[in-house]
Amino acid sequence: MNRRTSRLLLAGILLLLLVAGIFLLRVGRAFDGEVNAFPGVTMTAVEGTASSTGITVEVLNTTDLEISSGNEALLGLQMELGGQWYWLNAFPGGIAATMEAYLYGPGSPRELELDWGRSYGSLWPGHYRVTKWFSAEQPSGGHTDFLLAAEFTLE
Repeated sequence: MNRRTSRLLLAGILLLLLVAGIFLLRVGRAFDGEVNAFPGVTMTAVEGTASSTGITVEVLNTTDLEISSGNEALLGLQMELGGQWYWLNAFPGGIAATMEAYLYGPGSPRELELDWGRSYGSLWPGHYRVTKWFSAEQPSGGHTDFLLAAEFTLE
């Protein structure tokens, strides 16, 4: 092997290690919880809206309860790898949000335009889901928190 080939091979290996390192920094811990388990409340991806930096989702509450969540900036991202879901890590200091609450009344679908570009950067091709926490006010007082997810694929 000549000197030029050796250098190209070394540069290729270093580039591969760099890409693998960046990938490992973005992929966090495995998710072992439950999503979409609150009956009567759904969050679905609006067809054709998924991009590497955002998506539009529709939230529908078909219960008799008042449902609430934080604004569009309060979201999580997960990536599916080998049949397992993993949280993606946001950039340090990347999530900035005001504290208003959004209310979802019974029977009225609401679309949310979710933009994660500043918090997570652009996503690579793969199978993902965007997650948001919601809360249902119970008639007896108190509330029930639950996590909804909308799946999408980037080619």
